[in-house]
Amino acid sequence: MPNWLKQTDWWRVAQLAAAIGLSCFIGYRFQPMVADNSDAVNTVVTIFSILAGFLIAVITFIAEPTLQQARTWDDLQRMKETVRRKLIRQQLLFFFYLLTLGVALAMFLTPPEMLNVLKWLQIVFLGLATFVFLASFSLPGSLMKIQMERYEAALEDSRPKVVSDAKKAAKQAKQRSDQS
Repeated sequence: MPNWLKQTDWWRVAQLAAAIGLSCFIGYRFQPMVADNSDAVNTVVTIFSILAGFLIAVITFIAEPTLQQARTWDDLQRMKETVRRKLIRQQLLFFFYLLTLGVALAMFLTPPEMLNVLKWLQIVFLGLATFVFLASFSLPGSLMKIQMERYEAALEDSRPKVVSDAKKAAKQAKQRSDQS
């Protein structure tokens, strides 16, 4: 079995597939609810504009706990991929916020005579809005994890030297016993 299959988070893949499926269904089935309903579109645009600003703040804080936790160059190298993955996920979410806003703009700019184009833009808008809304549920968990990493880094910095030395000695003893 290839290594990438072993490392795949299948629960996350299932959640993604379910979110995409539900978003496509909602976009197609409920498109008439956004047709000629500028209040609904404006509400979604307002909410996603706010969420996009909020997400930028999250992105700025992602690497900070890692930098506080790292003690050596090796620590920073080891944590680099984790930070990169977190940033890419948040960057994709931000991109989808902007894409949703762009489709909303395209809907407003499309002439009313182009009914078929307008209908498909509305389907895509509602599907994207649903998908991004569902994906946004991960934001509180991301923030909590960032704050806990900051807390752990501060705790490690303030830990008395005796406790740190004992912890390091226990870790080394465990490594020696594992190697035996």
